[in-house]
Amino acid sequence: MRLRPGLWVGPYEVLAPLGAGGMAEVYRARDSRLGREIALKVVNEVLSGDSELVRRFEQEARLAGSLNHPNLVSVYDFGEHEGTPYFVTELLEGESLRHRLARGRPRLGTALDWASQMAAGLAAAHARGVIHRDVKPDNVFLTADGKVKLLDFGIAKLTAAVVAPVGHHDLMEDTVTPTGGATATGAVLGTPGYMSPEQVRGEPLDARTDIFSLGAVLYEMLCGHRAFPGATPVESGYGILHADPEPLPPDVPPAVAQVVQHCLQKEPARRFQSASDLAFALEVLRTPMGSASQPPLEPRRRRRPARWIVGALAAGALVVAGAFAAGMHARPAPGTSSLLPGMEPVTFRLGTIHGARFLPDGRVVFSAAFEGLPEEVFIRPSGSPIAQPLGLPSVRLLAASSTGELAVLTRQSEPFGQFPRGTLARVPSVGGVPRELTENSKFADWSPRGELVVARAVGGKEVLESPPGRTLFRTEGGISHPRFSPSGDRIAFLHHPQAEDTMAEVLVVDLEGRTRTLSRRWPVLTGLAWTPDGGELWFSGGTNRPDTLSAVSLADGRSREFHRSLSELKLHDIAPDGRVLISTQLARVEIVSSSGTGERETVLSWTDWNDPLAEISADGKVLFSTSQTTAEAEGSQPVWVVLRALDGSPAQILGDGFALDLSPDGRWALALRCPARCTELTALPTGAGQPRAIPLHGMEMVLRAARWTGDGRALLGIARDPAKGPAHLYRLAEDGSPPARVSDVPLSPFGYLQLSPDGRWAAALDDQHRVVVISLERGTTEVLPRQSKDPVPRGWSPRGGLWITEAAPTAGGRTRLLRVEPRTGAVLEERSVGPADPAGAGPLQDVVLSRNEKTVAFEFARNLDTLFIVRGLRP
Repeated sequence: MRLRPGLWVGPYEVLAPLGAGGMAEVYRARDSRLGREIALKVVNEVLSGDSELVRRFEQEARLAGSLNHPNLVSVYDFGEHEGTPYFVTELLEGESLRHRLARGRPRLGTALDWASQMAAGLAAAHARGVIHRDVKPDNVFLTADGKVKLLDFGIAKLTAAVVAPVGHHDLMEDTVTPTGGATATGAVLGTPGYMSPEQVRGEPLDARTDIFSLGAVLYEMLCGHRAFPGATPVESGYGILHADPEPLPPDVPPAVAQVVQHCLQKEPARRFQSASDLAFALEVLRTPMGSASQPPLEPRRRRRPARWIVGALAAGALVVAGAFAAGMHARPAPGTSSLLPGMEPVTFRLGTIHGARFLPDGRVVFSAAFEGLPEEVFIRPSGSPIAQPLGLPSVRLLAASSTGELAVLTRQSEPFGQFPRGTLARVPSVGGVPRELTENSKFADWSPRGELVVARAVGGKEVLESPPGRTLFRTEGGISHPRFSPSGDRIAFLHHPQAEDTMAEVLVVDLEGRTRTLSRRWPVLTGLAWTPDGGELWFSGGTNRPDTLSAVSLADGRSREFHRSLSELKLHDIAPDGRVLISTQLARVEIVSSSGTGERETVLSWTDWNDPLAEISADGKVLFSTSQTTAEAEGSQPVWVVLRALDGSPAQILGDGFALDLSPDGRWALALRCPARCTELTALPTGAGQPRAIPLHGMEMVLRAARWTGDGRALLGIARDPAKGPAHLYRLAEDGSPPARVSDVPLSPFGYLQLSPDGRWAAALDDQHRVVVISLERGTTEVLPRQSKDPVPRGWSPRGGLWITEAAPTAGGRTRLLRVEPRTGAVLEERSVGPADPAGAGPLQDVVLSRNEKTVAFEFARNLDTLFIVRGLRP
């Protein structure tokens, strides 16, 4: 120990040594300014000589200091003492988890509590883009008051491979990191016994590596020994890559074992997809089930579940059941339930569920698209965990009658969306050939007497008809989720002021067409059902996302929220005996890059909502994109523009706003801020420098619609004058001059502007959603001859031609990427682009190519649903 008691390090007086490791020495010290004792961590002398490491160490320490969570150690300060870096943290009283485990394994409830706190701390750090990479018992501190603190966030990955053994030291507990100041591609970082498989292989990492490591720690708490023991790091690493841990002891309940197994999946896509989901699942396992009909868990031996069952738990019972314990975590509205009702999972596979109903005999029928396959209808018999396909592929379930007949949607034109359109048909629940009834249908329901109500498009409007052909309600907006009352004399439905929009209100219409509005207008509504007595309507929705169950009384129109979830949810049906069908959803917007050969993918998502994707730098090494989070922050969502290397190394946050473009020299990033309207356009420096505001003179910019020309001398963007209507293409000036219109053709508000490398042409979508090519010299416009469904310009090729995408014809997120000749529309080249794991993946939203066209990055939504039968749910 270098520092003696009484020595001053800045304003901190050293009191006594606390410990030493290969990376740093830790001292008890007193802060002379605040009069409190703190922990002073001084970097090892060997490491302090590397200036690049010191720079990155300071950057990471400041990032760790910005984290504020009760399960993360607080970093107060950072500085240098005689050229040696140090940082200051809160002083913790207690012991490390490593010391506690030396006395034996804790009780089950205690282990789950500690693991839940660890997961909560990881979730808070991951939300800020910080990955621990070295979760192990040594870095988990148990305070005297029962709190768990994660230590050394963002620090382990910066240390060099310097180990100073003291006495009998266990190599398997040392943090292994590369020598030198920077993390090399393929370098291995972490502790051998707790690394994820991707860490062992030296691959780029994301937050799911910490979930694996936490699973290894939880296994050790439950079992009393390591999940992957080995006499050497090589042996341990081999076990992590190729072996399964020994079964947990018989006294560990199967549900707990499933969570551990799910954390320890070899493939990241098969684990929990976020630490918050894991925290919820662990919290649920600590909470007694609220329904007497649910028997207690009985310990028993079981073999490792099949991979598809374990993988499905990512969005399955244990993850999303945790979200129903919302009262324990969320800010419930007055009167909302804080009790966890009895929940029985119906589905266990990875995918998206679109419709579900109870059959008269108690079985559950639903339609789902699993593992990227086309949507089809399944029936789950009572008492069986296996749902059987009905033999109706590419069909969506709409309703089930009192006699067991199904209303389904065939010939869907929008198979991925929540607002489908196709042909209404009826088919027996035993299967058969659907009998088609009406085209341009969207939703339907059966009356108790077997009559149909259908919501469909007619003459540019949407109508509610019952029976089909007899109009009860007509709107310029949209209609969804019609539901007959139990008495059959009324129909409730969701009315959307704008078609294809989630904003809606609950309306009721009688059979004579008299309507009544029952609820206020909600930003998001997703499902609707009558209570068995017909006195209330329950609906799922929310303000920012559908996380709330509400009820409205038919008698007096009073509504109330009665359940708040931490996951997205959708109400499907309520049975006569009060059982409720609800699906919960893990929703993400992901970014993936792949080589032109498609041999390997790199996940580049930095948060759970990465939209929009903007550009790949001219050198083909860096991706410029937008990162958001679905976590609510006082009713708003932070939006950042970020740079991330295509090798998957950590992202660099440049500022807030939506990403638009990178300058050709890579020195500037164009971002758009939308505090009220999208009127703040800024060029942010990617290195040293100050942001430059680009005046818009009251114009409102369009997302995905501002670009520098290939030489960087001019800036063009699609904008609109709020007082004059449609959007147009403009030249934008940084000298204060107002935007100058380039072309008079009205353009789409969805953007997708692409400029040719020579600066002569622009491609965009016009207001009829056609691809148009605009001459920047003459201002003339030509419509691309090839116009298919939903074409979008994606970039100009240096080899000639324009890259466009067409709507995906199949499930699994696959999209056709075509290089076409702009004058003739002839296809010069075709690629199929999409994620390797198709489960829950929708069509690609953004696609960008590198300048050499060898790398493509794409953005898509992934929605993973689980269907539950809920018992005992009461308002």
